[in-house]
Amino acid sequence: MTYNQSPLISVVIPNYNHGCYLARALQSVLDQTYVNWEAIVIDNHSTDDTDEVLGRFNDPRVKAIKIHNQGVIAVSRNAGIQMARGEWIAFLDSDDWWVSDKLARCAKYLNNTDVIYHSMR
Repeated sequence: MTYNQSPLISVVIPNYNHGCYLARALQSVLDQTYVNWEAIVIDNHSTDDTDEVLGRFNDPRVKAIKIHNQGVIAVSRNAGIQMARGEWIAFLDSDDWWVSDKLARCAKYLNNTDVIYHSMR
């Protein structure tokens, strides 16, 4: 699958005061062998070093917005979905990370399906 033929996958990453984990999560997206993605960090006005962490990722595919989600993470996820430009949505929590072929493995099943899920290690 080449970049121009592969569907855009929007990776929605809700975050609140997880700057200490966020770098690893974002790096795991940057390290994907599947390259047609955008990462959208939805930050609930963190008071830690989240802004500094985001500043270290100088890739136009990484975007961030701040919202007040009133403690309801679904509000952040929904904001990410609304902002997404991709044909597919993938969720990554800010304190998690992916193996480098996670999106490539999932992309094999994008035809004729509505939802893709898998077990985790």
